[in-house]
Amino acid sequence: MTAIFVPKKAGTSIPLWIILPSILAGLFLLDILTTQLILNLGGMELNPMMSGVVNSPFLHMLLKIGILILVIAVAIIAEARVKGSGTALYAVLIVMYTVVILNNASVILPHLLAG
Repeated sequence: MTAIFVPKKAGTSIPLWIILPSILAGLFLLDILTTQLILNLGGMELNPMMSGVVNSPFLHMLLKIGILILVIAVAIIAEARVKGSGTALYAVLIVMYTVVILNNASVILPHLLAG
């Protein structure tokens, strides 16, 4: 995997192959939490492929864990074949899930301000 380092403290660093999956895992968790909040506020899941899954927080979490494991495996294989491709995969998914979280926040915020 591509090694870019973020300073942790003098003389140590955290490799990118730990940072990127951790960011994606955090975004997955935020997606689950914000989706559950929207459902509790009376909203609905707009993704027809996920509508049956999100009704069970446990199943939703299990699916996201499975997806994360699959993404990590694909990123490792891709990076071994084409340098930078694993990082690119993470970057695309991180941007995509950031947009999902921002959308969820835009649905939640009016309810919080009104209530």
